Amino acid sequence: MSQDILIVGHGLAGAILAHSLLERGQNVRVIDSCSPHSATQVSAGLINPFIGPKLNIPTDFDNCMDANLHFYQIIEKHAEKKFLQSIDLFRIFLAVTQKDRWNALASPYKKKTISPSQCSDSGLLATYGAGVTKAWKFDSQGFINFSQKSLSSQGRFQEANFDPMRWTDHLVIFCEGYRVIKNQWFNMLPFAPAQGDVLSIESSKGLHASNGTWHMPDGNKGLARVGSTWRHENLESGPSQRARDEIFKRLQFIPSLQNASINSHLSGVRSGTKDRNPIIGRHPKIKSYYLFNGFGSRGCSTIPLAAHEFTNFITQGIPLPQHKNLSRFL
Repeated sequence: MSQDILIVGHGLAGAILAHSLLERGQNVRVIDSCSPHSATQVSAGLINPFIGPKLNIPTDFDNCMDANLHFYQIIEKHAEKKFLQSIDLFRIFLAVTQKDRWNALASPYKKKTISPSQCSDSGLLATYGAGVTKAWKFDSQGFINFSQKSLSSQGRFQEANFDPMRWTDHLVIFCEGYRVIKNQWFNMLPFAPAQGDVLSIESSKGLHASNGTWHMPDGNKGLARVGSTWRHENLESGPSQRARDEIFKRLQFIPSLQNASINSHLSGVRSGTKDRNPIIGRHPKIKSYYLFNGFGSRGCSTIPLAAHEFTNFITQGIPLPQHKNLSRFL
């Protein structure tokens, strides 16, 4: 049965959840305060199966990609535009142990190993070589813009702050990103937001590459997005010279970019959690209040699956995975 649902926040989590619920026939409204420091601003949209220096593949990655491909196939048909693109990602090895780890991997996402000299031919400085990964790039800002336009055309989007007295007849789902730490109903949960900076620079390099700091070409504009930094204090302090210097220092694996001109410098705040799993579910006392939050830097890859699970929970009463359910902290 259709329910009246209000989503508070139109970042990536709120937008994906809104369209997931609409596909299930729910009556959805979305409000957003349009405040600064959005995490979408610093999202490269990189979906990378190999995480961290140990190149670990998250246990749910295959399921996440199935959900991504299904969700965006539907959205792209409505939008008549591609948001999700398959790419080759050059993963620069930082140590011989990392190279050995890569060579020992048996994974469909591992494509080939590149020698240091082959990296040099591509303009990359890589003492231990690199591994070419099957990865994806998601146009997060393009999707957010489409979502807002689509929801607005249906009378489902409004720029507004949440007023609890106005929405007493709706199920309310809070998707506020890092601002959940100021939410009086859910701020007791163990969130760990992180601020990050991203640069847009002039770059003729058409390669997607990363050594932990990534270089993502921006279409045919002669630009690339590079980043990102992490900081857990002074979250709303905005872009900093320190972050800019740190990004260029870590970008030394592309020597030609050390003196690149900066087109823009943005910062945003990711809504991470202390156990690195999202926190979603229903308030223990206020049964009409729900939370869908805490996706952190992996949001581009994990949100569609979580939105599918959350939609099943809302519409069919199917239990949420316990490692995501906020009940694990109660």
